[in-house]
Amino acid sequence: MLNEKQRLFFKALKDIKDKNVDLSVGSLETNAKIQSTEHLKKEYMSLQKKLNSEEVREAFRKVQNDVIETVITEIMELIDGYGSLKYAVDLIDKETKQSLREKIELHDSFMNYIYENEG
Repeated sequence: MLNEKQRLFFKALKDIKDKNVDLSVGSLETNAKIQSTEHLKKEYMSLQKKLNSEEVREAFRKVQNDVIETVITEIMELIDGYGSLKYAVDLIDKETKQSLREKIELHDSFMNYIYENEG
């Protein structure tokens, strides 16, 4: 069971994921001018030509979601103590000085939060 701070943290991560997927898919629209993807203008123009149906763009959206979720989950695994990091790290609530890892595995809990809150 997540506490309120953990829930808010996972919501913030999900919001970041959702915003960036929307920006990426939105950049496939003809004449899209989205500041955050301007450095990839040529790449998005090439993708616009290939990903030109709603079905294909939805597939692209699903791939983007999966990639971002995987990256966030792997970062959470590092914080949980798994992976190649040679030292321990934690996420501490500055106000209470409590770890957000308290009684949970961040990587599992993040994915559970995503499954429960997608839609």
